[in-house]
Amino acid sequence: MRNMLFPLVIVAAAAFGDEGSDRAKLLGTWQPQSTSKEAGTWKLESKGSETLRVTQLLGEQKLVELECPTNGQECGMKESGKPAKASLYFNGSKLVELETKGREVVKRRFGIAGTGDTLEVEIIPIVPAGKSETLWFERVQR
Repeated sequence: MRNMLFPLVIVAAAAFGDEGSDRAKLLGTWQPQSTSKEAGTWKLESKGSETLRVTQLLGEQKLVELECPTNGQECGMKESGKPAKASLYFNGSKLVELETKGREVVKRRFGIAGTGDTLEVEIIPIVPAGKSETLWFERVQR
């Protein structure tokens, strides 16, 4: 029995190691690819071991600014200068942001695609329900 558990532990440790590495690839500054210039630039920064700062800029204007732990805890944020609430958590290697602004709820999933220099952002309207969209960004800075 002991001999059977050891390989499982090794595989599980490797999987968690890959996941942590994939999560770290999210950090940096990301500019939209040519088809989604109105999406602005995303900046994801680590603020300690369990907290991220997420900023979305359109030119010099801050569209989104939040600093939140990645444990799903709700925190305050600003969207276009107005107060809102958000939470951040990881689902595997993807960072999920759940944002509440008044009665609107939107989910964003940030994930790395390709060789690590492409950020995929899925925008999923929850309330009111709506059509999801996916935007693509390229790394500007690590």
